[in-house]
Amino acid sequence: MKKHLFFALFFLLSIGTFAQAPHIYEHTYPIVTQEDPEIRALMDAVSADSIEATIAHLSAYHTRRCDSRYIYEVQDWLVGRYQSLGLDTVVLHDFKIEKPGFPEETADNVLGIQWGTKTPEEFVICGAHYDSWNGDGADPDTIRSPGADDNASGVAGIWETARLLSQHKFDRTIIYANWNAEELGLIGSAVYAKECADQRMDIVGYLNMDMNGYLREGSVIHINLVYVDQDSLFANLFYDVCHTYYPDMPVQQNWMPYGDSDFSSFNRNGYPALHPFEDVYASSPYIHTRQDVLGVSVNNLEQSRRFAQVNLGVVAHLAGLSHADVGEQDFVNVSLYPNPATDAVQIVSDNGLQQISICNLMGQPIKTLSLNSENRCTVSTSGFASGVYLLKISTVKGISNQRLVIK
Repeated sequence: MKKHLFFALFFLLSIGTFAQAPHIYEHTYPIVTQEDPEIRALMDAVSADSIEATIAHLSAYHTRRCDSRYIYEVQDWLVGRYQSLGLDTVVLHDFKIEKPGFPEETADNVLGIQWGTKTPEEFVICGAHYDSWNGDGADPDTIRSPGADDNASGVAGIWETARLLSQHKFDRTIIYANWNAEELGLIGSAVYAKECADQRMDIVGYLNMDMNGYLREGSVIHINLVYVDQDSLFANLFYDVCHTYYPDMPVQQNWMPYGDSDFSSFNRNGYPALHPFEDVYASSPYIHTRQDVLGVSVNNLEQSRRFAQVNLGVVAHLAGLSHADVGEQDFVNVSLYPNPATDAVQIVSDNGLQQISICNLMGQPIKTLSLNSENRCTVSTSGFASGVYLLKISTVKGISNQRLVIK
């Protein structure tokens, strides 16, 4: 979590609601009044041991400051983890640090993408920053900054969500995001969110995880939900999930008396965003120090588990968990060749092609073709940059989502 001067922030917060960008798109949100048995089973499968192992690994790095040499090791470890899930795509999103006194280059944002089966052009994103901070010294490589609560706890919650949801299919595309350079002013997420807005990417909602492992002695597990009023419909879904699945857990809107986090990057660029947080008035006093470690700063793993469970539940409801068997979903027969392609790709289907939409990994539309139920077409890819693209192929029998690699 990024801290700011209290009085300056107090002033900004007093006008914050009026400074938010209007939504680029308006969406309706599910009304959850009873448990979905499959989603309940996934929530119950969230593991405190797995969360602890992730926090332990991340806080064992000497530091995760974004200007240290260790940050690249953390990036590579995260990439390997998301690749191990068999996600459709794992992307490194590059950005620059434009801040005096800091190097321009740093590790990238790490994005795990799970493409939706019905409306893949609509995105549900959950994210957490993986950098840490301790300003106690001049050399970033020598400053110990374990960052267990801030924010290995958030990264662990996103990982648990990805670990479990990646084995299922959803209507909308889910992005599991790990941001860098949050501690310097939300830089990684701010660049990404602005690029999304510039390209009018359709983000239905962003859920942020930043600090969820500290619970003051004598308190019960609870969630302070940070959001602006224009995101109340999205917040209602969050409340519904909490009240339906965990009716005895207190959850209420609040605002942090200091600091900010990556949800603001999305909110300021026209996207609905929520930030569930540990007690805003009794958060960990050990962040940004050498004492931000397991057992001290993260002192309640059951609370971290609950935050991850709710995050998973909200994402699953919003993305639209498919209850059909895999065999029922894979009935549309579509072939692409060559794949990888260079100048053109052949698309063949026995079901009659009606429309082909091509998007890049940001969800940005590149090309759309309308057809008259023919069984074969050739799509020119000349001028396409090398990389991976999503093809949403509509046929008379249904929709098939395919990945195309351009060399």
